[in-house]
Amino acid sequence: MRIGPETFNVLQLGLGFLLIFFASDAQSAIKETIIDQKHKAGVLDEYAGYISSGISYGAFTFSNFVSAPIVRLLGPRWALVIGAVVYALFQAGFFFLNEPFLYITSILVGLASGLIWTAQGKYIAINSTDNTAGTHSSLFWGMSQLCLVGSGAFLYFAFRDLKDNDTIDDSTLNLLYGVFTAVSVAGVVVFGLLRIPERDEPFVSPELEPESKMTFKEGLYSTFKLLTEKRILFLAASFIYIGVEVPFRSGIYPSAISFTKKLATNTKAIVALNTISQGIGQVTAGFLFGILGGVTKKLGRITVILIGLVAHFLAFVAAYLNFPNDAPLGKTEKEGIIKPPNVAIALICGYLLGFGNACWNTQIFSLLVAKYNKKSAEAFALFFGFQSLTTAIAFIYASYFTMVIHILVLVVVVILGFIGFSVAEKLPTPTEEVDEHSTIHVD
Repeated sequence: MRIGPETFNVLQLGLGFLLIFFASDAQSAIKETIIDQKHKAGVLDEYAGYISSGISYGAFTFSNFVSAPIVRLLGPRWALVIGAVVYALFQAGFFFLNEPFLYITSILVGLASGLIWTAQGKYIAINSTDNTAGTHSSLFWGMSQLCLVGSGAFLYFAFRDLKDNDTIDDSTLNLLYGVFTAVSVAGVVVFGLLRIPERDEPFVSPELEPESKMTFKEGLYSTFKLLTEKRILFLAASFIYIGVEVPFRSGIYPSAISFTKKLATNTKAIVALNTISQGIGQVTAGFLFGILGGVTKKLGRITVILIGLVAHFLAFVAAYLNFPNDAPLGKTEKEGIIKPPNVAIALICGYLLGFGNACWNTQIFSLLVAKYNKKSAEAFALFFGFQSLTTAIAFIYASYFTMVIHILVLVVVVILGFIGFSVAEKLPTPTEEVDEHSTIHVD
């Protein structure tokens, strides 16, 4: 496959995300352990980690609804750089960890998250046409999600010999956070070197006007105006599904693995292997649909979403059969329908969760890029706004629901999400949408 300049730009974007989120994901894996150690040393409140996460998600939700005009004003490259600098600052804060700095940087990371994810959508859009939107979205996702494989491998080697009562000494912590900070800074550099394509480059139609400049107020109005469009309202169902699925894949399911004592003697190591399995699933789908872009285009976005739905259905059934009902709620000696719980099934389930998630995300990205190329910042801001708000709500109820209830919620919402996406994909493109929202040919 020939790599053109726009495809290279998207791969470079994916590399930047790989670096930033390798450090972020690996740090998150040991964050609670470190905070627990600092609490015992009298430095932090025992719930500082949960407070920090709650603050971040709240700021992330707010940021998503105001980030589009900021990205328009700064441009996607500098929005990405600023967001990445904040991530690096958060990592560096663990060298001298204290509550005020933790909470302040948690707010900043939440705000930066909205900025960085909205900017990536904008950057993919300005490097894509209707023909390349799917390929570029998939290649970006495959490249960026390699961070899960890397952070999962890190987590495995960090915890494979760690007992419940063991601590991580300060010299090791300084080494780890030195690496995390350095990798984050490398991500800043990668973002800073991103090329912004000129409007007269071959892959952008010369017949189309460049998008108009907007003030912050106009950009904010544009975001909320887009929220009233019929296609976005139907897509909201799929946005919400991603928001519900994220806590299950990244929090509830790994917790079920960790809490099911009959699964293995060292469930922390299995959690790490699950992260790797999810990462391999994400990368497989991302590169599969990216490299086979022509085949994917013939299949259509709805078919790929359907494949993701089937993968998730299989994962939900596997989780129901393999784990006891109370597994998400705390340590348990109980067993599920499969006795004893099976490690291989647990890891296959993780792979399916990752593969299915990539199917959904790549096709949502592709649709937003194709249908809202000139308003991609607003469209992605709404996507991540719905997602982060729903994710925050799902994390709140996560500590109260058993496995069966979680799966029932997921099944209902995934069906609604599929219906919403299918309707949105098939809606005719209004004349004003072609004129105002697209710099590319749409059906």
